[in-house]
Amino acid sequence: MILNRIVLRDFRNYAEQELEFNPKFNFIYGNNGQGKTNILEAVSLLTFGKSFLGSHEADCVRLGCGGFRIEGRFVNDSGNSEQLAVAYDTEARAKTVHRNKEKVSSFSSEIFGRYPVVFLSPANLAVTYGTPSERRKYFDIMISQASPVYLQRLKELGRLLKQKNALLRSGLQGRKYDDAGFSGMLSSFNEKLSSVSADVVSRRLRFLSEYEKHFERSFSFLITGGQSAFIDYSSEAFGTVEDVSGLSDRFLMRFEESRQEEIARGITLCGPQRDDYVFSMQKDGEKFLLRNFASQGEHKTFLVALKLAEYEYLKAEKSTAPVLLLDDILSELDHSRVAQIVSHLKDYGQIFLTTADHTHIDKMKRFYGRDEISSFNVTEGKARFEAQAV
Repeated sequence: MILNRIVLRDFRNYAEQELEFNPKFNFIYGNNGQGKTNILEAVSLLTFGKSFLGSHEADCVRLGCGGFRIEGRFVNDSGNSEQLAVAYDTEARAKTVHRNKEKVSSFSSEIFGRYPVVFLSPANLAVTYGTPSERRKYFDIMISQASPVYLQRLKELGRLLKQKNALLRSGLQGRKYDDAGFSGMLSSFNEKLSSVSADVVSRRLRFLSEYEKHFERSFSFLITGGQSAFIDYSSEAFGTVEDVSGLSDRFLMRFEESRQEEIARGITLCGPQRDDYVFSMQKDGEKFLLRNFASQGEHKTFLVALKLAEYEYLKAEKSTAPVLLLDDILSELDHSRVAQIVSHLKDYGQIFLTTADHTHIDKMKRFYGRDEISSFNVTEGKARFEAQAV
């Protein structure tokens, strides 16, 4: 999959900008605050339906304007092009999406995962430094890109949890039902949740068994030796989960064990929505948790390995190379890591790289020909194409 054109109108600090991209390497440079990352953010709104930085659509509207519009043209492996457009209206507080000029009614079912993209940004460090919810979100998005069924099961899980929690809260606020009615409804929700929870966890574990192969290769490529990295799935209900047999019954038993405490607190206390992916490393024979004992450099290396493995996983699952977007990552890594990553970039498909250091392009020229690199200088919301002498 290739993104070969994008048009920005009143998006962030861009009044109007049209860019044609190289199918191989796109080098986007300029001083900080000029609008480099805004280009990648526009790509995330087209492909994910939201900003990869977590910004609300209203925050992406150029100052003083009534909305923004982003248009993109993608070309698939068969050479067929598809048009995507995302528009946001400030007054209506509404976003509309069109694919090939036809209005999209459901982004998650019609667009999400259709145009696989992998982002690597300093903002992603929340995955290794942050809370379990950050890690669940990261992996849920990745699995959902490859599996629409998993996305639907997640939605079902969220719906059931919302309904069950509303029932539990009603018990705290003055119960609407008699004891028998309340107890029966709670049991019904627990039975449904145990089935859906088991399916979600089983799918996460099947994903992890495949993803870990890519992760181990990516990590070994980034380190010099003597280190290993691990990802374990941890459940508040069961501890480290390895055996998926009888998961539904085990969840149901756990829900029943927590029944009185859930009623007292008014919230569901176990399930996939509380689980975690535990990151650890082994160095010089000692295994340690990443979040508690790793250095900043080890966090960055782990994150890059996660993202490169994400690329390889999606490529295998989607049977097409994702677009790889690297937002100012070279400044976040030491020289040896930079050299290792740059030397292997040509193994990937279309790449977008933003940086404040123009000299990084000299490293790229060792591996890409003249026609394989497009360079863009970004200054005050204007991106200007520059011809390269390789």
